[in-house]
Amino acid sequence: MLKYSSKDQSVREEESLELPDSKEDIIWIHFKPEKKDKFDLFLKSLDIHPLAKEELSKFDDIPKVNVYKNVAVMTLFAIQDDFTEAKITILAGENFVITKEEEKIGLLEQLMPDLLQNPEHMKSVGLILFHIFNKVTMVDLKMIDRIADSIQKLERDVFDQPFDNGIARKVYRWKRTLHHLRNGIEAQGNMMETMAGSEFPFINENAGFYFQSLNNSFTRVINGIDGFRANLDSIFNLQMTLKADHSNAIMKTLTLFSVIFIPMTFIAGLYGMNFMNMPELKWRYGYLYGLILMAGIGAGIAFYFKSKGWWGRRKQ
Repeated sequence: MLKYSSKDQSVREEESLELPDSKEDIIWIHFKPEKKDKFDLFLKSLDIHPLAKEELSKFDDIPKVNVYKNVAVMTLFAIQDDFTEAKITILAGENFVITKEEEKIGLLEQLMPDLLQNPEHMKSVGLILFHIFNKVTMVDLKMIDRIADSIQKLERDVFDQPFDNGIARKVYRWKRTLHHLRNGIEAQGNMMETMAGSEFPFINENAGFYFQSLNNSFTRVINGIDGFRANLDSIFNLQMTLKADHSNAIMKTLTLFSVIFIPMTFIAGLYGMNFMNMPELKWRYGYLYGLILMAGIGAGIAFYFKSKGWWGRRKQ
């Protein structure tokens, strides 16, 4: 537990779990997942609305904020390395903030050294909430950079291996992941808009300005996710186009070969009829003449295709 003393404007760490006697002192209590039993006992000792206690004890699948008489209950999600969401529950009052992690992520523990070294960050409940949300936002921004790197790798893989069916499966999984992430992040953005408003208690005007600045970061995250979803559609369409182009190139090559051999087949069929009155049958060099004729026609057709740029690369 961290306690801010308004007398000497200092922050110190204490072992006892109790609300401050003075309204000017502010505390922050953080419960790790393995301390769930202590959290439940501490929750029973609080004089708060029953609905607030009920909401703190159950799992919510979307981030939200609810105000009950003298407290506010908030639920937000921190994105983990595997892009899954870890739930963080927050109870805020006039002079206290209580947080609980559903999964061990160690995100909020990183805030403690900062608050100990900078007591002014605990001067109000609103500032504590801001630093918690700011920590989550920084994680989301790093997530955006990681997703950007992964999608760029997908784009390179499309050109290197256009026939790899695994790319389409990756695109589908990424789209599903981004859709899920966007729903949670958009809900958290709506939470902060509510908390930045003048009607929300426990946040003074100064802290409200900080929350307004966080909205810009959340907007960047949402816009980034929307951009990634559009990129994934482009990657899928690009792969389909490359596959079609390659198939067309194969069909064109086969067609050109067919066109070259059709006249040869005609000549071979013509002189293979063996009629009695065919003067060419008694030519001494008729066989060589037939081969030269077929080779010449084939070479002429191939040269014509080459000059038109239909076969191989046409010289500029």
